[in-house]
Amino acid sequence: MRSIGQRSGLTGWRRQRASAWGGVLDQQEILVAALSAQQTGAVRVQGFERLHLPEGLVHLSDGGGGWQRALRGQLPKRLRTMALAITETHCRQGLLRWQGPQDHRILAAEVQLEAAAAWGVDPAAVGFDFQCQAQASEGAGTVVWAACLREALDQWQQHVRGAGWRLAGVEPEQQAAQRAVVCLRGDTLQHWAQSPQDWQFDRTPQRAATDVDWLSLKGGALWMPLVACGAAMGAWF
Repeated sequence: MRSIGQRSGLTGWRRQRASAWGGVLDQQEILVAALSAQQTGAVRVQGFERLHLPEGLVHLSDGGGGWQRALRGQLPKRLRTMALAITETHCRQGLLRWQGPQDHRILAAEVQLEAAAAWGVDPAAVGFDFQCQAQASEGAGTVVWAACLREALDQWQQHVRGAGWRLAGVEPEQQAAQRAVVCLRGDTLQHWAQSPQDWQFDRTPQRAATDVDWLSLKGGALWMPLVACGAAMGAWF
């Protein structure tokens, strides 16, 4: 899927750069990862920053001041674009069984209604994205969607802009993690855990998503760093 909110005014960032930043927003912190390109063609972790957020910030109650101070004070000024992955607290996801024609506008309207119902708000109050999976039969298929409150999307964009940065896009944590995991070099979870600061990623998949024990991975200490790296990769590539 593309970034949540592209249909609500946010735009993607696709310029090739030597470095990229991505973050994951949790309840009380943002974990930010910096990636850099190597001459070998690999992408490696340049560093992590863990930014603590004042209570209430992630609920949009402080106008973004705490977030802006954190980004201004701890991250280098020369790197001013980041992508953001969000946890389940801030995102709703679902599947829509579709029997109608594959008309993009009709699908978008149906997804918007489905997402609004999941949040319990009016359709205009959600920002969303969706992707059509392969059809099981003629005229039938599955649509995978993700959605946030549009108010939250707008405020996250304002917070980042107020800190002097630009928000490249917003996506669910699972999507960002999968991007990082399938491209991460190394054979086992044990190898990955030895030195997250030294992780290296390829620009092409190294394994299938079905080969990964996602339940164990999500319950471990590697999850948040992988999500932050995957967000950066999504903005970069």
